[in-house]
Amino acid sequence: MAEWALDETTNGTTGAVDQGTESDRDSAGALLERTQEFADELARRPNLGLQAAPLREVERLGELGLLTAPLPRSEGGLALGVEPGSQGMLLRVLATVGGGDLALGRLYEGHVNGLLMVIRYGSPEQIKRLAEDCRRGMLSGVWNTGAKELMRIDPEGDGVFRYQGMKTFATGAAFVRRPIVTADLPGHGWQMTMPRMEAMDVKIDRSFWHPLGMESSESFGIDFTGERIEAEDLIGRPGDFYKDPLFRGGAIRFAAVQAGAAMRLHALFADWLRTTRRGEDPYQVARLGEVAMLSQQTALWIEKAGTVAEECLFREDEPRTWRMVECANMTRLAIERICTQMMQLVTAGVGAHGLLQPARFERVIRDLTMYLRQPAPDQTLADVGKASLWKGDGVANGFWNDGPRGASLTPEYFRGVYERNPDPWDFETSSYEAGKYEATLESLPRNRYHRGLEVGCSIGVLTEQLAERCGSLLALDVSDRALGQARKRLIRLPDVEVRKMHFPQQVPEGMFDLIVISEVAYYWHMADLERAADRVAPMQRPGAHLVLVHWTPQVRDYPLTGDAVHDYWISRPEWRVVRSLRQERFRLDVLEKK
Repeated sequence: MAEWALDETTNGTTGAVDQGTESDRDSAGALLERTQEFADELARRPNLGLQAAPLREVERLGELGLLTAPLPRSEGGLALGVEPGSQGMLLRVLATVGGGDLALGRLYEGHVNGLLMVIRYGSPEQIKRLAEDCRRGMLSGVWNTGAKELMRIDPEGDGVFRYQGMKTFATGAAFVRRPIVTADLPGHGWQMTMPRMEAMDVKIDRSFWHPLGMESSESFGIDFTGERIEAEDLIGRPGDFYKDPLFRGGAIRFAAVQAGAAMRLHALFADWLRTTRRGEDPYQVARLGEVAMLSQQTALWIEKAGTVAEECLFREDEPRTWRMVECANMTRLAIERICTQMMQLVTAGVGAHGLLQPARFERVIRDLTMYLRQPAPDQTLADVGKASLWKGDGVANGFWNDGPRGASLTPEYFRGVYERNPDPWDFETSSYEAGKYEATLESLPRNRYHRGLEVGCSIGVLTEQLAERCGSLLALDVSDRALGQARKRLIRLPDVEVRKMHFPQQVPEGMFDLIVISEVAYYWHMADLERAADRVAPMQRPGAHLVLVHWTPQVRDYPLTGDAVHDYWISRPEWRVVRSLRQERFRLDVLEKK
């Protein structure tokens, strides 16, 4: 399986996020190497048609460090899928496990999903408890699919709840010990729970599971009725489970497992041609060429998904949520189609004899055929189409174009953004935004300014705070919807003027001793950034301050990165840097006019 060579300089991603220390990369790279050796060992086993659960293989996952890999470093993990720079590596690991055994890959993907949910929404105590269980070799998972009647948890008082109902397609039903089990909490919504399965007297319905493939994943039905849990077993708040982008965006992980099986099919077919001495058959070699290109396509899709996840997966603001969901939808559909085409090519190549046990093709194709059947493919395809309609610039720039755009974002782009969500970047509720605002205000060299200008005020959350430091403040934006909200927020501040203006094509008159350009200049093409600097310079006297604050990771829709914006402005001779701050995902520079 040569599609992915280890690249420890990037941890498997191509995003602009910090990739961690050399020792971090080495440990993640070493884990991937161990996983590849294990997967190759699994793939070499003869196909004897056994359907038993892969319990010894699960133990091996623990011995290799895979069960703890997604955990925070404070809990002995590698924070795969959690820390910046780790999304691509996590997807590679999942693909590698899937390439060894699809049922084991499905179990491991569920384990990773369970851990990520607890890490994202659980309390520190719950994370610590789950980490200890993982170190003891326990599997997590996610059991969300139920019977026709919704499963629920009924409160009995004193922090006690009882399950009513059952789950179906509960992967690893008989041996997963720490699953996320979702249920309706009456009057509140869909609640995640994490029962201690070894303490439960549940009824397992093995008759539910007679599939075409994936038999050893043992995805039985489970009746939880009457079983007790406590408040400490509730994970997060009602509704957290279905929050995007983590919910739908998580589809990239099962797609990675499927991609691993596709890459394994490529390797098996090439090996079969060599061992059967059919490598000189021009038709078979041409067929192998088709398979090789399809195999590489799966790798490219998964690598791309890792890059997008790096930027978007743990960000709940509107643009990044939809970017992650769009990517996940396209990835899962593309992988399904590629795998289906590969199976057709390989089965045509090996013929009937190659599909008889103990040939390894038979099990991979049988398992993959079953595993490719994921929920709502038609709706997912329609959602991909809707995403194309929603793009502010149509589809001309293409999904794969992550380089600088050829023009600044237009007012129409922001009109679409605000039509879909009145607070698309969660300015009012985001702890990230609140911390950034606090840092911005603390960076101001003076306690008070005579006249301030804010370029790109949006709905006025930062504007309201800047007003306390300015005798008068002019706030600009291009979106009517955003300005409408800003005016309502600022109506009691008579010294604040909110104005629609397309900066830098249009600029206000007068002088300003404070100008704040926060999270806006990367929307401009370089020509407009240069124009903005040219027009701002005459608006400030010596000693006036210009504050730049921008998100630093690259965003596909944006012509520039935050670093490019700041580096250009710092290079201008009209200003000098007086204060600088770099946090994990934003950069702040205060410039003073010379």
